[in-house]
Amino acid sequence: MSDIQIVNPSTFGPALFPYSQATVANGLVFVAGQVALDDDNNVVAPGDAYEQTLHTLGRIERVLAEVGGTLDDIVTATVFVPGLEHLPAFNKAWSEKFGEHRPARATVVAGLLIDGLVVEVQSTAIHQIGRAHV
Repeated sequence: MSDIQIVNPSTFGPALFPYSQATVANGLVFVAGQVALDDDNNVVAPGDAYEQTLHTLGRIERVLAEVGGTLDDIVTATVFVPGLEHLPAFNKAWSEKFGEHRPARATVVAGLLIDGLVVEVQSTAIHQIGRAHV
């Protein structure tokens, strides 16, 4: 058995697909793609990139909190949007949540799996415990 910790916050609704919300291994937290779903798996603010970004980053904060982390621990993120027209609203919300912290980031134009979603964010963060050994 490997030294991989599975993270699934109890306050989240059940995963819609067979995956974990995050895994922790080798001093890193790998957060699954998060989207703007409420705790009953309903889409929040359909079509609104600004509100969905805030909600999505809030979900990431909740996942990281489970292992003692914050958004400031994120080192890289991949963002998925269905069209470039969503980027201005996305970037506004992203900047508000991250402040001066600027993780490396890639943006991909792609279809999302649930109608109404316009933002998905997958990220990797330094694990608090792992950082003590750096």
